[in-house]
Amino acid sequence: MDNRPQSAGLIATTVVINIIWWMLMIAAIGLGAIHMDHCPVQPNVPVYLIVLGATSLLSLIFTYSSTGYQDGAVHILSLACMTVLHIFSFAWLIAGSSWVYAVYPPNYSGKERYCHKTTYQFAFVVTTLLWVAMTLLLVCSCCFALLTCCTTIFAGRHLLPNRKSFYGATSFHEPATGDV
Repeated sequence: MDNRPQSAGLIATTVVINIIWWMLMIAAIGLGAIHMDHCPVQPNVPVYLIVLGATSLLSLIFTYSSTGYQDGAVHILSLACMTVLHIFSFAWLIAGSSWVYAVYPPNYSGKERYCHKTTYQFAFVVTTLLWVAMTLLLVCSCCFALLTCCTTIFAGRHLLPNRKSFYGATSFHEPATGDV
């Protein structure tokens, strides 16, 4: 495990993002629970918000408990639970996207047929932000992997010895003692 000290800016950013995410997921649970029966056009939208909020909060709790214990059964159990939760959350995001985007664009004029405006807009924005964040993470990961591969390939010719060099040499061409 890497135990290097982290910068204050990184720690502050992590804390702020965690607080914002906690508030969003608590709001998702609250909006979904309060407006459970106020979305006749797609009754799964409030359920989607409740489950999304609950699994996200559970995932954060397991993340915190995993970092508290570096070794042992608690760490392994936390990692296993996080893995299952992340897989479930991804599948739930796909299902929720189909429910939220299927009724777009909403018509809020008829209260009998459509979702509560705030609940639907919250679900739409959170779902869209999750897809944007995942796409950004995927693109950055691919760029990092490509950069790492290119760096390794270009540095590869310097990493392998040729017949005129040996391991531990400081330069590739050292004149023999008789050659001056």
